[in-house]
Amino acid sequence: MALATTQGKEFALEVLRKRREHNKTRKRIDNSSLYAGSSMHFDCIGCGEDIVVPENYITRPKLCRECQALKDLGWLE
Repeated sequence: MALATTQGKEFALEVLRKRREHNKTRKRIDNSSLYAGSSMHFDCIGCGEDIVVPENYITRPKLCRECQALKDLGWLE
């Protein structure tokens, strides 16, 4: 799947706005309620999107792929 940033700044920021709106009501997953060996779930600090990583992750991801691309381009608000 291509990142929204490939279609320009305005398009990417509009997609970001829609993700933020959608993720306000998204059901959050409590990692402590999962079985051992389950993937870990974290919220993106940019948009609230669910970031899923293996249980043996080394560093906690703070941004999803879309928000990281926006940050790298200096477009993240």
